[in-house]
Amino acid sequence: MPPSKKAPSPQPPARLLELRALLAEANDAYYRRGHSLMTDAAFDALLKELEALEEKVTAAHPGFADANSPALRVGSDLSEPGTGFRKAAHKYPMLSIQNTYSEEEVRDFHRQVTGKIPEAEVEYVCEPKIDGVAMSLVYEDRVLTQAVTRGDGTQGDDVTRNIRTIRTIPQKLPKDWPAGRIEVRGEVYMTQADFLAFNEYSMRVYDRELQNPRNTASGSLKLKDPKEAAKRPLSFFAYAVLSDEAEGTHWENLERLAKAKFPVNALREKVAPSADVMADVLKVCARWEKIRDDLPYLIDGVVIKVNGLRQQAALGRTAKNPKWVIAFKYKTEAAETVLESVSYQVGRTGVVTPVANLKPVQLGGTTVKRATLHNFDEIERLGLRVPDIVMVEKGGEIIPKITAAVVEKRPQLKTRSRPILPPEACPVCGSELSKDEEEVAWRCDNLQCPAQVQRALLHFGSRGAMNIENLGPALMDALIESGKVRDVADLYALKREDLEALERMAEKSAQNVIAGLEESKARGLDRLLFGLGIRFIGKTSGKVLARHFGTLEALQNASMEELEKVNEIGGRMAQSLFDYFHNPANLKVLEKLKKHGLKVDYEAPAGEQTLAGQTWVITGTLPTWSRDEAREILENAGAKVSESVSKKTTALLTGEAAGSKLAKAEKLGVPVKTEEEVRALLGM
Repeated sequence: MPPSKKAPSPQPPARLLELRALLAEANDAYYRRGHSLMTDAAFDALLKELEALEEKVTAAHPGFADANSPALRVGSDLSEPGTGFRKAAHKYPMLSIQNTYSEEEVRDFHRQVTGKIPEAEVEYVCEPKIDGVAMSLVYEDRVLTQAVTRGDGTQGDDVTRNIRTIRTIPQKLPKDWPAGRIEVRGEVYMTQADFLAFNEYSMRVYDRELQNPRNTASGSLKLKDPKEAAKRPLSFFAYAVLSDEAEGTHWENLERLAKAKFPVNALREKVAPSADVMADVLKVCARWEKIRDDLPYLIDGVVIKVNGLRQQAALGRTAKNPKWVIAFKYKTEAAETVLESVSYQVGRTGVVTPVANLKPVQLGGTTVKRATLHNFDEIERLGLRVPDIVMVEKGGEIIPKITAAVVEKRPQLKTRSRPILPPEACPVCGSELSKDEEEVAWRCDNLQCPAQVQRALLHFGSRGAMNIENLGPALMDALIESGKVRDVADLYALKREDLEALERMAEKSAQNVIAGLEESKARGLDRLLFGLGIRFIGKTSGKVLARHFGTLEALQNASMEELEKVNEIGGRMAQSLFDYFHNPANLKVLEKLKKHGLKVDYEAPAGEQTLAGQTWVITGTLPTWSRDEAREILENAGAKVSESVSKKTTALLTGEAAGSKLAKAEKLGVPVKTEEEVRALLGM
């Protein structure tokens, strides 16, 4: 008899693998990249499906279990190695809270609690579920010593330097708090007003629209320079005290935090044991849902906690969730309306952004008339047409967004819908639009386009560029509206009387602006190149070009071949520079800047060029220098600072959490230096 064929090994269901991959990607985008790929409701629904499928499949096939499944692990916001953030272990795991949108599941939670604790002894505390970033603050002998993100639940990123910039967080605990180690947990967030103001600033200066307050807060905490983090309007709510002594109640700890001057949410409420305590809890949830749109910050539900700390310890936890707390989440705010037309906005760098004009609809306590469409790839992904019937959501967003086209209702429209296509020309100046193959954006390349002027002027005067003091958005608007400023060179033609003629401009303020303009003339060629807003040219490449060519005239006259030969200047950058310096309108502005006395050459920093001809790389978190400060110090000493380690690297300046760059340097035999050693080398 022929040998029997071996039966093929069973394989995990395709849906199981699909859900694991989909949710892992969504977690990575949300926690690491500060971008939401789906709504919270959509994520929670998929997670619930995965949890049920995991339980069913692994019961029959234990080998199909995956310890890294999103159903079993907390979403991680840990930074990648080499980003400069030291990892710190949590003494008490930072777990995620079980979410539900169902009142019945809230009652199930109560039944599980009372399975271990007598019902007459169970008291709950309700707190608003803030849409922010979880934070652990460690106090040693009453002094704040460390602030750590949730990370993967067992360890997080040390962001202490950035947390210290939030003024509402006490640096010391009162003397009546015990010595030793105390941990305070809370949420870092942005108010709606602060987010909208900062988003407007981001649009003006960086030409970048922010997605929502939570992601913006998360990104702000991961900035390498605390000075930049200090500019972000971050707020904090404390919600827990952790120590080895789990005595008393959670409510008492909240009162204790408030007395110690921590910001504690005033909307908290204690719910005493009763014949139907969950009915009382759900009444709190319903009452807060009615007022959520009037709050200064975003909430997406209510956190329901067992009040007794010993009871919490007795209830315990799973690998992912504590068993003494649940979050009842509000359903996403959504409405159906008509997409009537699409208009276009032009940003500082010429990017044309489509905006949906909607039939007015009530959503989240406001009348929504417009929603961003981001770009034409997003329009294609959603399958939108105009006119169209669409779903609009707010959820955790402040800025409304279209989430879907209601295709089955299109026949109700009286007008035949048509595809949404990019405009044939700039909607502001009429110039031809271009699209780079590597980008999704369509762009107006006319730098004198009126829509770009204000944002270009603000960028020119920003701290990283010409650093013109006292030249803010309101003044810039007034100068443009008055007709006194049409390009960056016009700023230097301003006289004190021109400024004093503007509304709300006092004599002293006018003098300060003129002084700021005069002082900025000496910034040098590298800062000027960055300030001009030439596409693809940032602070680093501006300095590389200035050091290589020495003068603006030499750079203007450089051929494509000469530009491409400059180290760190790629083909796209070279083409952008060549095009800029062969545009008559740009040359006219540059001539005016020269006549106003701006310094248009590069002057190497004074002092001995100890590191001339050397190539250095920086990695990790340095003891006192920020990454930008270290770069400037090395460059001022004559070194070229590169982003990657190679055989040509002279030395690696390293700090804590150095990561892959340190490993590569050691493998290649590249010398490794500390900040202290560099200080000694440079005689600092």
